[in-house]
This record gives sequence, C-alpha cells and structure tokens, in this order.
Amino acid sequence: MNYISHRNVTVSSVSGRSQHFIKGEPTWAPPQMHAELVAMGILPVEEIPEVEVDGVREPMVAAEREAALYAVFTKMITRNKREEFTGVGLPHMAVLAKELGWSVAAKERDATWHKFQQETEVV
Repeated sequence: MNYISHRNVTVSSVSGRSQHFIKGEPTWAPPQMHAELVAMGILPVEEIPEVEVDGVREPMVAAEREAALYAVFTKMITRNKREEFTGVGLPHMAVLAKELGWSVAAKERDATWHKFQQETEVV
C-alpha cells in the first residue's frame, strides 16, 4: 500500500523493516508497518483527506501541487505584469494564492520556481 508523509522521515518498524518517506510523495510500505505509520501521521493515499476551501481542492500530493504551480507560473509569464513578481523576480505569494485558490509556503514556491526555470524555455 502507498502512504504519504507530511515530512521527510525514515521509519524503522518494530518488525525490523525500515522505509524512507519524502514529504508529499506516495511511497510503498509493507502492510506490517500500517499501524506504526498511521500512529506517526503517515496515511495511506486512499485516506488522505481532501481539503476544500470555497470549492477549490488543495492538492496534497507533491506532483499535483507542482503541476498546479507550473500552470500558474506559465500564466504569469504570459501576462508579463511587473506587479505580479517581486523585486528579485519571484512570483508574489498573493498572486499565487489568488490563482491557485490555496496558499503556498515561500519555501515551496522558491523550490518549484527554480525547478520550473531549469526545465522550461519560457523563462
């Protein structure tokens, strides 16, 4: 079964198994670890609660979040409005929140923006 962790962590089970989890990425773990993983807040993918605010669902899986951010970055670059970017060229947090419908941490924005710039020819 695949599980998703809210942080990077390696879990060593009393059954002798060990599994490394990366924040937001589905990771397989043996069934013997289920009770210990759930006790640590690492949930099966099927049980991840969907958070909706004003009808907009905030993705919990890293790949979905990244895809949503990439789409907004592309829109912002296409519009090319100076006020949508900071003085150092990063997308403004308020613009991202408005476009996405959910908040993004500055650390997540920075990492995803850097990756976006490396992978795209748009920038």
